[in-house]
Order: sequence, then structure tokens, then C-alpha cells
Amino acid sequence: MAENPCPACAALENAPVTVSPHARLLLHSDAPINFSATATGYVEYYVCHDCGMQWERARARSEPGARWQHSSKPLE
Repeated sequence: MAENPCPACAALENAPVTVSPHARLLLHSDAPINFSATATGYVEYYVCHDCGMQWERARARSEPGARWQHSSKPLE
């Protein structure tokens, strides 16, 4: 994780997943999720090309309150 996030990444802190990624936050990869029968959808992994911050967001209908969060997955 970046020590000094750019202002656009700082604005994503605790933002709902419905907030679009900023222009320099580029999709790295995505993966399907299936938590039993309760949540299905995708988790998207992003890397900021300004500050290096790594983010993920879960895109599942059953998770309407999901928030952007820092990615614990190593993204290269």
C-alpha cells in the first residue's frame, strides 16, 4: 500500500463500491466470488498509476453496503 495516497485515492477511503474508480486507478484483475449462496458477483482489483495504492471492491447484489477497501492481494 502506498504511504502517501494521491488525493483521488484518499477520497475513496470508505467510499461505497458504487463510486467509480478515478481516471488513474486502473483495473488490474477481477475474480468471481461465491460465498455459499449468499453473495455472487465479482471482486475487482485496482492499482493507482499515480501513487501505487492498491484497492479492491466487491461487486455483488447481495452486498449493497460494500465499501472500497485496500487490497491485501499482492498485485504486480
